[in-house]
Amino acid sequence: MYKILAWFNVAFLTVMTAPWWMQFLNRHLLHLKGAARSRYSKVARMARKVHKPLGLVVLAVGITHGYLALGTLRLHSGLVLWLFLLATASLGGAYYRTKKLFFFTNHKRMALATVLVFLFHVL
Repeated sequence: MYKILAWFNVAFLTVMTAPWWMQFLNRHLLHLKGAARSRYSKVARMARKVHKPLGLVVLAVGITHGYLALGTLRLHSGLVLWLFLLATASLGGAYYRTKKLFFFTNHKRMALATVLVFLFHVL
């Protein structure tokens, strides 16, 4: 069961980071125009809409995955990853409530750090 939860979290994290990497791909590689860009933009908008709810889902599924995998909560790369996710979600929530650029900038930085910790955890 914990392996299924892990794959769900991989999918959720991919969708959550999609607005950033889709914009990067279009700006630097794809250069889409016309109808293709319109469809691409719709997918990116959908990813932005589900970003916030998925953040909460990833937190819940992540801690559940860790508990099921180890039978307890102990310090290891998964718990460190979950703490990074919690910090990222907290910064995102603070930005959502206050609209202060400081929180948004640090949310993006923390998201990058979270992806790096995720890669460390998986590899």
